[in-house]
Amino acid sequence: MKDLSYMDSQFKSRFISEFIWLIGIVIISGAVEYLIIAFFDLHPVLSVKVQGFIGLVVIAYVIRMITRMGDEGLITFEDEDE
Repeated sequence: MKDLSYMDSQFKSRFISEFIWLIGIVIISGAVEYLIIAFFDLHPVLSVKVQGFIGLVVIAYVIRMITRMGDEGLITFEDEDE
């Protein structure tokens, strides 16, 4: 039982750390997006492309976060047991 609570606390601390990184990436990318659009007065189509790129970066980070937590054994996937 002691090992399970250690894994739970390790998962929580890792999850909080990863969530803080994700929030930081979103804030920084939002600021960069605002600066690009404000200073360069981009065409609306290019503005949407910048927003799409930032969205893809956030999605890629979430996938990387889940994979890293799985590699560390903090979360398990259904097909790993088979």
